[in-house]
Amino acid sequence: MAEALAAHLHHGEACPVCGSVAHPNPALPQAEGAAAGTPAVPQDEAAMLERQQNEARESRFAVQGQLQSLQALERQWRQAVEEEPQGLPAALGEAAVTAVSATESPVNSAMPGKAGEPIAETLRAASDSAAELGRRIQRLQAKLQELLQSRRQLDKQRHDGEARKQTAQTLFDAHAVKAGETREALIAVRAGWQVKFPELRPDELEELAERLKRQDQLAEELRGRLDKSVEFLDGKRSRIEQLQQELGEAEKETVRLTTERQALEQQTGQQAERLRTWVGDEDASALAAKAQAELHKLRAEAQRAAQLLEEAQARQQAEAKAEAAARQAAESARLACEEAEAEWTQQASAEGFATPDEVTQALVEPEQQQAWAAEVEAHGKQEHQLAARQAELDAELAGRQVTEEEWTALEEELARCKAEDEAALQTMAKAERDHEELQAKHARWSELEAEREKSQQELSLLGKLQSVLRGNAFVEFLAEEQLMHVSRAASERLGQLTRQKYAIEVDSGGGFVIRDNANGGVRRPVTTLSGGETFLTSLSLSLALSTQIQLKGEHPLEFFFLDEGFGTLDQELLDTVITALEKLHLDKLTVGVISHVPELRARLPRRLVVHPAEPNGRGSRVTLETM
Repeated sequence: MAEALAAHLHHGEACPVCGSVAHPNPALPQAEGAAAGTPAVPQDEAAMLERQQNEARESRFAVQGQLQSLQALERQWRQAVEEEPQGLPAALGEAAVTAVSATESPVNSAMPGKAGEPIAETLRAASDSAAELGRRIQRLQAKLQELLQSRRQLDKQRHDGEARKQTAQTLFDAHAVKAGETREALIAVRAGWQVKFPELRPDELEELAERLKRQDQLAEELRGRLDKSVEFLDGKRSRIEQLQQELGEAEKETVRLTTERQALEQQTGQQAERLRTWVGDEDASALAAKAQAELHKLRAEAQRAAQLLEEAQARQQAEAKAEAAARQAAESARLACEEAEAEWTQQASAEGFATPDEVTQALVEPEQQQAWAAEVEAHGKQEHQLAARQAELDAELAGRQVTEEEWTALEEELARCKAEDEAALQTMAKAERDHEELQAKHARWSELEAEREKSQQELSLLGKLQSVLRGNAFVEFLAEEQLMHVSRAASERLGQLTRQKYAIEVDSGGGFVIRDNANGGVRRPVTTLSGGETFLTSLSLSLALSTQIQLKGEHPLEFFFLDEGFGTLDQELLDTVITALEKLHLDKLTVGVISHVPELRARLPRRLVVHPAEPNGRGSRVTLETM
């Protein structure tokens, strides 16, 4: 196996077993027999020597790996010492250097140094040295980890101390300013007090000042509580305003109802006076019931009378209509009788009848009358046709006469013309069929031409689309549109954070520029912004981009993480940013903030505090704090 491994080793490439890039003594292939001039070795001893050689090589590889680990440990220590020269003891460096120097001897002595020294003892000593070196390396690593953990804790404590120091310094400066103002006010008050109240003692003034100081402290505490509960008070204030409006509306409604009640009471009194004037001492209810009964009775009688009147009027109208119709019918019958008598007299004198009986006797059966009428009509038609034909022939002949031969020739010519007419009709029918076929083909050609024009138009559009989609033009167009959309949302958010002082725009090259609305809308690069302004701009862009990303998902996340970035903000910008983050709840968006700023920690209503692991074995912990 060692020979197979050595066959694949190349100088400069890592070994697949130990990872070393140096291969000083690779395993060599063993010859089949003993070399010339070498004394013969028994087979058991040769196998033992080969096994010991493999063990020595493995021990050497292990020692080399431990040496590399120790060297890495030394580099890590040196880096830690360079970063914090006074944070780690120098004894660890001396121990590491000693351990590194100590590893050279086991590595170098892994092979037998004397010719007569037993190989097994040499291997055993090398194995013991390697084990001891491994234990020393483990102890050094454990010690280094403890020191690094202590250094991290010290860094954190120093950072927290600096933050507390900065906060305390800020509070101290504020209190110093307040103290100066208080001293000046106290001097002015003492001067005015001595002028106005000279009888009071100074110790009372000190007691009064102490009381005022306590009141100031109490006011500061209350102001701090009020600052923490601004949102709660705003809600209560808006609720109070709403309740006051509702109370005003209720008072107006109460006044209106009271006025209406008084008017109704006054009207009721007037009606009672009128009723008392009408009825006197009698019971108004009984009189009202009696009047109501009489009213119902009168209404029923009036309804019956109205119904009878309607029935009588309907009968009168019907009789009047019948009478008028009868009069009109009688007049029409009289006129018809007179006309019939006049017509009879005229027809009788014209036809030669003297009495109606003669007319009755001369009557013919209807069937006979119809037959005679049809015969007369047919005769008249035939006579008319013959007369018309005779007139046509007379017009055509124009006084000429036709012989028998000419008549025969004309008949033959007529037959020939009829034959030619039939042939012409057939030719015309064939031409009509060809015309219809051509029309159908023309209609099909028109359809195909319309489809060709449509396909040509689609091909043209596809060509234009291909030219648009060639390369990254379309992707750049979509990216530019998306960038413009994100910049508009970020500009609106930045305007809210900076009170409409700044806005974000995209220049022709696809970069961001800042429009300074406070200076007349001047556009300037983002590199001219301060640290706090840069943070506000980055926050606006992050919120806009997060909104766009969450809109593309199947389910809205409604969550946003903000990692650090608050250390460059002053107190005013920090209050503005925190207020803006609190207002994000109105957009159904929860913001998680990762920060070490104490002022920010005091403003957050819920906090997850991460406690690091302790050297005594206690692991990391997470606690929840609420206001």
